[in-house]
Amino acid sequence: MKLNRPKPEKELVNITPLIDVVFILLIFFMLAGAIEPGDPFNVAPAQTTAEIRGDVKDFVVLIDQDGRIAIDDEIIARDDLRSEIRERMTLKPGALIQLKPDAEADAVEVIELMEEIRDAGAEYLVLLTVGKGGVEAVE
Repeated sequence: MKLNRPKPEKELVNITPLIDVVFILLIFFMLAGAIEPGDPFNVAPAQTTAEIRGDVKDFVVLIDQDGRIAIDDEIIARDDLRSEIRERMTLKPGALIQLKPDAEADAVEVIELMEEIRDAGAEYLVLLTVGKGGVEAVE
């Protein structure tokens, strides 16, 4: 006589705690991580009508409405600008420099800054502005 053995039932694994942990980790990394480092001070760029965008960057020079200057994350004195640009240009010749002035910055000062960057050896300089329809009211 052949006996049929009952097949063992598969235990169901509750994955709800695993899903909870995954979502908590996702939220943690979204809050803790920064996609791109912020600027050392707030700059509201001017508006443009041009279609050209400068997506590639080697480093960014910021100038605010008070005339403060920063290269990437480091605030520098105006007198140190040329030497800092020269140093960076020797490390990476042909670097693309993006100049991001505040909309309220003095235009003459921005032009003088552009000339100083060119005199320091920069070949490629892009002036960053806000594109069409991308202007928000900044208070």
